[in-house]
Amino acid sequence: MIILVYVALAFFLFWGAKFSKKKEWNEELMSFDHTKCFLGFCAVIVVLHHCSQWTCAPWLPQQFIRPGLDIFVTAGYPMVGMFFFFSGFGLYKSSKTKPDFFRNFIVSRFVPVLIPTGLTFLVYVLIMKWRHIPFVIDHPLQINDHNTWHPFIWYIPCMLLTYLLFYIGFGLIKKDWAGILIVALGTVGYIAFCMHFQYGTWWFNTMHMFLIGILVAKYEKKFFESCKKLWILRLIGTIIACVVLRFLGDNAGGIWLMSTNREYMNFAYQHDLVCLIFQVLYTLAFMSLYYLVAMKLKIGNPVLRFFGKFTLEIYLIHGIFVNMFGFYMINYATRPVHYIESVPLYVLVVLAISVPLSFGMCLVDKKVGKLLRPKKA
Repeated sequence: MIILVYVALAFFLFWGAKFSKKKEWNEELMSFDHTKCFLGFCAVIVVLHHCSQWTCAPWLPQQFIRPGLDIFVTAGYPMVGMFFFFSGFGLYKSSKTKPDFFRNFIVSRFVPVLIPTGLTFLVYVLIMKWRHIPFVIDHPLQINDHNTWHPFIWYIPCMLLTYLLFYIGFGLIKKDWAGILIVALGTVGYIAFCMHFQYGTWWFNTMHMFLIGILVAKYEKKFFESCKKLWILRLIGTIIACVVLRFLGDNAGGIWLMSTNREYMNFAYQHDLVCLIFQVLYTLAFMSLYYLVAMKLKIGNPVLRFFGKFTLEIYLIHGIFVNMFGFYMINYATRPVHYIESVPLYVLVVLAISVPLSFGMCLVDKKVGKLLRPKKA
């Protein structure tokens, strides 16, 4: 039955796809419609990624491991990297084409994000209260050993920080060089902060893609034209790079551990550092793979467009049901509402509940966003 998940995923991506003829190119690979379609696909991969971490991740208790979604265990962060990449690209392009783009920018960008974040955060707090899970705050910057009271909230402060950095550099200073420098320094600072407080690499291994999106947008024509040259060789090299870098990103900690006997705290730092290097390179390779493939393959269908409308909401909401129907809730000591042992049924239930709720939340967010956008003179 689990094979049906993969079949549906392939159909989901390639239904309606069109391949460009020889010497023809997909000029719309970075258009709003095309990128939204791909982000719809990425959102589903993120859901499968989290489902896999409750079913077949190697760190789970042996009696609860159920194979089937193994390929998705470390598939989440390159998808998030694409969210940051498209965000940086889209913000830069919009800032150059929309005269009132920065008017009311902070409020209009932050509030629609904070509403679903706040509501889902409240749900997790209520669940913790209901299931008698302790509210631990060991340090204001190290809440609950970084697992936080909202298990998937890490993406939100990172995303809002990129918005703030973009606004300062491109909206207030209004110079490209300043914007690029501020985003770059902010990215380095955020990574250093997370590594200092020993957050897991998923907290900070994709933020750099926002800067990459800005640079690709700024030099879009040159970038596109350069990728046309030796396209097939670039594609083959990128595929090889993706395979190698994903392996190294997944296994760097083990490789490092075999070569050292230093104490644990130093190991934890070095493990993050080694993993970070390969994961950063992998996100760059994965973005390059998308770009090269999309130069020839144009995707788009009603299902992709539908999911592309509420990627943030589905990201925030689906984790609630991943927890409710997995073998544990929030921590190993807490039993779920109902444990669904069948992996295909587990995925189906999580999606069947998450999608309509996410879509409903999206409608609310769009209403709020519309009210906050500046009125035309």
